[in-house]
Amino acid sequence: MLKSRVFLMGLGAGIIIGALLFQLMLSGEQSRQRLSDLGKESDEKLYTQLEVDALLKANQDSLQLNKDNTGGQETKPADDSDKAKEQTSEAKTDKAAPMAVPVQEQSKVKHVIRIKAGSSLTNTAELLASNKIIKDKTAFVSKMKKSKKLVRAGYFLFHEEITVEEAIRIVTGEPLTSSEVNLLTANKK
Repeated sequence: MLKSRVFLMGLGAGIIIGALLFQLMLSGEQSRQRLSDLGKESDEKLYTQLEVDALLKANQDSLQLNKDNTGGQETKPADDSDKAKEQTSEAKTDKAAPMAVPVQEQSKVKHVIRIKAGSSLTNTAELLASNKIIKDKTAFVSKMKKSKKLVRAGYFLFHEEITVEEAIRIVTGEPLTSSEVNLLTANKK
């Protein structure tokens, strides 16, 4: 009787611990999805480095034009109307600068590629080379073997013709979530 009692206690404890771990896993995935949804819904305008550089250059150009118009002397705005004019000119440059940046971003072709579970290193290299992401399959395979990192299964976002190191960083990193994949495929259509 003692042996069956110990067995039943262990079985019960195992079931309880398993259920707790399962709940923890589910709640972690839900909170991760909520965080990614909140990040997409935020109203803040996030600028890329290219947009910031374009805004700074536009502001410097407008300041240079102001200096040229005043004969090289900087003038300080004396009243609120001058400040308002400055703010409207900055707003116009803010609206004009982001229009130029997306043209550069669109020139980079993005690919969402699915690496299946159990794919070998050579199959992954062939998949990336067939989509024109990497140029040299053998370099990819040799660097992956040297790094001793595993290729993760899932969906990954690549730009066309990236370096081998960037490709390794992407395929060994965190794959895209299903909501991110749906969002990217919806934007392509």
